[in-house]
Amino acid sequence: MADKNLEELVVEARSGSREALEEVVLRIQDQVYALSLRMLYHPSDAEDACQEILIKVITNLQGFRFEGAFRSWVMRIAANHLKATNKLASENKGLDMDRAEARLDRARARGWLARPLEAPEPLLEAEMRAACTQALLLCLDREHRLAFILGAVMDLSGKEGAYVLGISPAAFRKRISRARSRIIAFLKNNCGLFEAGNDCQCGSLAVGYMEKGWIDPERTLFADSAEAESSNRTLREYLVDLDELQRVSVLFKTSPRKKVSGDLVKKLSILLGNKKYSPLLDGNGGRGGEETRH
Repeated sequence: MADKNLEELVVEARSGSREALEEVVLRIQDQVYALSLRMLYHPSDAEDACQEILIKVITNLQGFRFEGAFRSWVMRIAANHLKATNKLASENKGLDMDRAEARLDRARARGWLARPLEAPEPLLEAEMRAACTQALLLCLDREHRLAFILGAVMDLSGKEGAYVLGISPAAFRKRISRARSRIIAFLKNNCGLFEAGNDCQCGSLAVGYMEKGWIDPERTLFADSAEAESSNRTLREYLVDLDELQRVSVLFKTSPRKKVSGDLVKKLSILLGNKKYSPLLDGNGGRGGEETRH
């Protein structure tokens, strides 16, 4: 299967190859999970959404018309699902940029930003950076959050992003521009990674978060200890030579680091064996009203 492109695998999957179908899922799952995680904040919510999206892809596979890239079709299904997802606990906090500024001011008042660490813990730094960038995404409404993630983080072109969101390329670019402007304004005023003179440093802020129990070094939500040290050091050095637009994209691309868990893969394997979910077994694509034209 390794020497076949995604569209070839889709043809074989639709013809009845379970092996090809599983390979299709393996090739698209990380992108679906990455979008879900950045949209929903918490990994458990993202894994649930990712599983639901992949089921939609599988059960609508017969509806793909090969009129464009399969990945774009998958991302459109994912975007529609995430736009319609019920409001989650992470969104119920009512975050916006003003409230994010107020939270940071409270952290300053508690003295959290005035305690630079002599020997910062790489895992805590990486976890704090991921938690912060994830929270900033929640400060955007879903439409602007989706556009920013797709365009500035996942590098979809204007045409591709417009198709995924069902809007014009001009509207897609406008949403990215608005979202980027809001995020850059916050980072320029606060983030020590984005602007060297700012007082908010991942390591010092993480200490306060750890004391409150908001970060658990034994059970991180986002950061991987194997990658944390090298990613922190490399990121600091790399950001220095970039302009603002490049810097904000890189900052959000590097957080969070975690990918789909092995358990999710096992769950999908079980579902692939269930006639209810397999277009290869029911023969009608299981369309269920999902838009599949592409």
